[in-house]
Amino acid sequence: MSANKESNLVQAYIELNKFCQSSDYERALKAAGKILQIAPTEQKAFHCKIVCYIQLHNFKEALVHLNNTKHAALAADLQFEKAYAQYRLNLPKDALQTVDSAPELTPALKELRAQILYRLEQYQDCYNLYRDIVKNTTDDYEDERKANMSAVVANLGAINPNADLPQFEETTYELSYNVGTTLAMRGKYNESLPVLKKAEQACSESVLEDGGTEEEAKEEAAIIRVQQAYCLQQSGKEKEAATIYQNVLKEKPSDQALVAIASNNLVVINRDSNVFDSRKRMKAATQEGLEHKLNSRQRAKIIYNQAILAIYSNQPDFCKQCCVKLTREFNEEKRAILIEASSLVKDGKIQQALNLLLKYGDTLTLAAAQVLLAQGDRKAAVKLLEESAFKFRPAVIGVLCTLLTADNDYEKASKLFTEVYEHYKNDDEKVKALRNVWRAAAEAHSRAGNATAAAQAHETLVRAAPGDKRTLARLVKALIHEPERARKLAANLPPITKLEGNIDIDALESSKWMMGAKIVKKTVQSKQEQSPGTPGSELGQKKKAKRKRKTKLPPSADLSRPPDPERWLPKYERTAYRKRRGIRRDVIKGSQGMTTNAVDQYDMSKQTPSVATAAKSPRVEVKSSESAWQRKQQQKKKGKGRKW
Repeated sequence: MSANKESNLVQAYIELNKFCQSSDYERALKAAGKILQIAPTEQKAFHCKIVCYIQLHNFKEALVHLNNTKHAALAADLQFEKAYAQYRLNLPKDALQTVDSAPELTPALKELRAQILYRLEQYQDCYNLYRDIVKNTTDDYEDERKANMSAVVANLGAINPNADLPQFEETTYELSYNVGTTLAMRGKYNESLPVLKKAEQACSESVLEDGGTEEEAKEEAAIIRVQQAYCLQQSGKEKEAATIYQNVLKEKPSDQALVAIASNNLVVINRDSNVFDSRKRMKAATQEGLEHKLNSRQRAKIIYNQAILAIYSNQPDFCKQCCVKLTREFNEEKRAILIEASSLVKDGKIQQALNLLLKYGDTLTLAAAQVLLAQGDRKAAVKLLEESAFKFRPAVIGVLCTLLTADNDYEKASKLFTEVYEHYKNDDEKVKALRNVWRAAAEAHSRAGNATAAAQAHETLVRAAPGDKRTLARLVKALIHEPERARKLAANLPPITKLEGNIDIDALESSKWMMGAKIVKKTVQSKQEQSPGTPGSELGQKKKAKRKRKTKLPPSADLSRPPDPERWLPKYERTAYRKRRGIRRDVIKGSQGMTTNAVDQYDMSKQTPSVATAAKSPRVEVKSSESAWQRKQQQKKKGKGRKW
């Protein structure tokens, strides 16, 4: 290399070093390009160029240079930069392949691999790798690694809530948030809320201590508040949760994933009550680019809610598209079929819905039975449940028994319980657990008139609960056709003398037991208060005299005069009642001076006299002693207070 070329190269490296130290990556990129023009094989300059592209977030250009065959020799040792560029371009599978192809797994590659595994939702492998990194690394980033590890644990708790997960000390607000999220994912919402509130307070204090504003503190803590709202929503406090979601969305956070989750949860709260608002919220929850910011579990729930919203909005075609997406992208075929069947039922296509549900197999048989029962077809529902794999489940047995009894088909119900007994008779644990089933079986057999089967059901119940004397008594009663065996079993019952003392004959004979438990209790207490004297002793007892209360008279009552016989009648029915004056219904309308038929009607000078006998009014006329002039003066005094 000539001296001039070497001096130019040294000068270019000095400029590159100056720009890198001042974080001026655009000028550093030009300086690195200048060095590569002078010496195309300079590996350090090529490395600086790739780092400048990454610092400028131009990952696509960095990956193009790394994949260029001309630079294969220069990019041979840059596996970390290549994998990081692929990771930031949302190519996690390619990034994992690049990391695994590296000759040595350096600490930087280990941490990047853990991030890639988290993005690929391989949480168990990610947790194992983070545990190894935390154990073998000591530097200033220990809190960040623990925060990432706790986030992985939270997702493990969402997948398997009963798993044995590690505990973390809440030294930072990120750790507190992840600990609270883990509790929420495991269904411990009441325990999660105080932890999340503590994390919110610590987050706000941390941002303010670092010189941030209150608005920045609110934006940083928005994700914690949304998690609190989720816990409240799952606890049944939907109004409080909706208020928090709306307040967070009013602040317009920059995190697109946070907006999507809050909007989706508001749609769930709205249900079918506010469809217009739900459609607006769902639009925010399904924006482009969210597929890289939300995990598959969150995206599947958003699509599921979008399909249900399409049913509420009467959009069956769009609902079907959402169901297809659920099946293809998220492998949620069962849920998709349930939603599509619900849409068909709402459109009145019952048979298509049944065919779709039964096509999936026995898993959705109960849903098909529910559709039939909603249509009132009990016989078809009974037939479907009897042929299903769930026939001997306790809940299904109860449904079948109820339906058969409603149709008065006691023989079929008796036959059903016989089959149930044959199915469970060799399993002692199940026999003990199904005591309610055997009680129902005994009743069904009795109604069907099958005394032998009823006795067998009672015997099974005694086998399930050997210490229950009432069950034994019922068995003795059921064995009326086998007196010898009944006597042997009756010997194990307590003697009748022990039971006599607890029986109240008077309470049993009382007819008031039909009125309810409170009436019976009062009657029993009154019977117990009375002394059981000899017959006829009640003749000597005096009856309690009822206390007479004095009648209260009004203060203006005049006892010297007889009371008004019409005092209990309404005012309008009394003889002295007069209608209100001053109400004129036939009002003459028109301009002044206009002659109408109404004027002639009310002009008494034009009326012809007619002879008529006036009927005597039953009302009593009240005569006033005042003259007409005095009444006129009083009316004038009353009218003085008016203002016109």
